[in-house]
Amino acid sequence: MDLTAMGRVGLTGWRGAVASRVAEPLSDKLPLTQDQIEALMGGVFLALATWEFVKLLRRVAKAGRGELDA
Repeated sequence: MDLTAMGRVGLTGWRGAVASRVAEPLSDKLPLTQDQIEALMGGVFLALATWEFVKLLRRVAKAGRGELDA
């Protein structure tokens, strides 16, 4: 399983640009490669997007049960 490739999936658009700029100087200071740092950042962005999606689904379910005041 290629975790680096999986993490890099989250780096699209501005997220990818930010990760590229931040990863290079960090790789000089940390015992990680630039690809590993970018993958880690991509994984964080994916986790945040997933969390926001789950929160949205919960709100939709609540609204469907009539528990959410609009």
